[in-house]
Amino acid sequence: MVSSSSINKAPTKKAPAKKTSNAKTALVKSKEINKMNLTHSKDNIAPITTTATCIIDNGGWEVKYGLLPSSNANDATSDDTTMPSSSFQQPSKMFNCTARPPHQLAVLVGDEILRMKHLGQLSYQHSLERGMVVDGSTQCAVWSRVLRACGVNAVPNTANTTNRLATNPLAGGVKRQSTGSNIQMACGNVTVVLLEAPFVPSVISEGVDKILFRELGVGRVAKLLSGCMAAVKYLKDCRESKDGGPADGTTDDSPRDNDANWINDGTKCCCVVDSGYSFTHVIPSQSGSAVDSAIRRLDIGGKVLTNLLKEAVTYRQWNMMDEYHIVNDAKEQVCFISQQFNEDMKYARMTRRGLRHFDREFLLPDFVNTFKGTVQLPMPLQQMRELEEDKKHQLAIERETAVKNENDEAVVSGDDKIAECVSSVKKNINTSKRKNKRKITDKKEEDEPDIVNDSDVESDEESEQQRFQRLKQMREQEQKRREAEAKDRQALALSVERFAIPEVLFSPSDLGLDCGGIADAIVESINACHPTLRAAMYHNVLLVGGNAKIPGFKERVETELRKLAPVNYVVRVFLPHDPVSYAWEGAKLFCQQSNFQDRFSIDRIRWESMKKNGRDQKQIWGGCIHNNP
Repeated sequence: MVSSSSINKAPTKKAPAKKTSNAKTALVKSKEINKMNLTHSKDNIAPITTTATCIIDNGGWEVKYGLLPSSNANDATSDDTTMPSSSFQQPSKMFNCTARPPHQLAVLVGDEILRMKHLGQLSYQHSLERGMVVDGSTQCAVWSRVLRACGVNAVPNTANTTNRLATNPLAGGVKRQSTGSNIQMACGNVTVVLLEAPFVPSVISEGVDKILFRELGVGRVAKLLSGCMAAVKYLKDCRESKDGGPADGTTDDSPRDNDANWINDGTKCCCVVDSGYSFTHVIPSQSGSAVDSAIRRLDIGGKVLTNLLKEAVTYRQWNMMDEYHIVNDAKEQVCFISQQFNEDMKYARMTRRGLRHFDREFLLPDFVNTFKGTVQLPMPLQQMRELEEDKKHQLAIERETAVKNENDEAVVSGDDKIAECVSSVKKNINTSKRKNKRKITDKKEEDEPDIVNDSDVESDEESEQQRFQRLKQMREQEQKRREAEAKDRQALALSVERFAIPEVLFSPSDLGLDCGGIADAIVESINACHPTLRAAMYHNVLLVGGNAKIPGFKERVETELRKLAPVNYVVRVFLPHDPVSYAWEGAKLFCQQSNFQDRFSIDRIRWESMKKNGRDQKQIWGGCIHNNP
């Protein structure tokens, strides 16, 4: 029985042995393939000193871009005489969309849109929706324009895109250089660093890879989080503030310049609040690496605010549903964030429209003499200010006359009265002599000097009054001119809309959204971090993005956080001078590492081999995007 059982169990033991042998052979083959891929990638990866780096911050409204030269002295593209000086100093900007003029086949791409004076008559095609690329052909055309603006000869391989660019008479073909530089670098010799939002779906990320590698023919690509790059810039500025400033003596945008009491805590923690065109992200980071589990997102950005203002203006005054750029310009010039929203609304209910201190008028462009809107005070507020200025001017005149009278009385007192009598006697003698001379001369010659002297005396006595009347006449003429311009130009009267529209960033429930505002998202994100990092996160809050430029944004975030944060935590909020390009500047610093391209960029051959081996996007780019040192 034992022998039979052993015979029966024998074949069952050999079957898994065969499986293990097959698994071993598969592992050996996969290792060999990986070795081959690594050897191919090492053979084809250009050294870090031979390729230039093009940094692209792909925003929903604008693309921020710039070219960093290669560090190889033997490379012709690294020569300072051929490299454009503006390519690595400050980032350039262009619209991240294409536009088509009415009744024309030409397509304007990126910065070509600014050549049109009337932007409202164009039909736009945006490449991003909700912060993610949804139109590959439009994005390919914009990135091709960006690369050519940086001096890279980038020609899209798709037939549709090439035909569309070729039929554009304003583009001037692919040979046109918007920066005027003489550089003609091949696109395969350039490393593109793309700054993108966190948690992009794998399908969209793969489409972006195909655009860069296959359509544009880029040599190497690196993907980085824009929030992490802003944190890198912030930490570097904090180190410089601790050390006493940058070593090269250049001006920076460090917290030291904005707050004299800013102290570097040395925790290397930063909570980045990126509020842009399509979304608002809260990205906590430590040493430039994002804490993935604590990232929070609000689907509210500048686009939502512009659409709300457009609807409010259309409902109350003019139909502005098709004038997105004009309304967006009005939002950037007029809107602000109220520090006491409820009290301002009560004041608005009690005060008549046009007399509130925050009322403004946005004059619409007529596209004949003016092509951009301007802001002015309503007529009632203008009249009130003019009356106040008149009263101040009259009080100043009265004070001057009172001081002169006091001085005259002081001079006349005492011995000065005798001198005054002597001067009066001399004047009488002079007048008698003049009368004798007048009898000899003709009557015309006698009257003219008297008239001139009388006018001079009257002008000396009434100089202040004449000045006041002249200023009054000038103001009346200016008021008439403004009234005539107001009749010719249409104006948007903006009152509570100025602060009620941006209030959505802090109370999305006004739109019916079941979520908290920016302050609630920051607190929720920080609470998701490790308890040892929470105090440091509250102590280093960084605001970036276009919405951070709204007046009062920093103060409101700080006050809201102070209410929600624990009592024993110190809340500090930092707003850079240019929050729009702050992430790009951080990426520029990050790309200047000696081993940046070897660690964070992938070439096309390696990308193709990893796709053939079945690697997903997280395995290809996960380490590059989220694990920044």
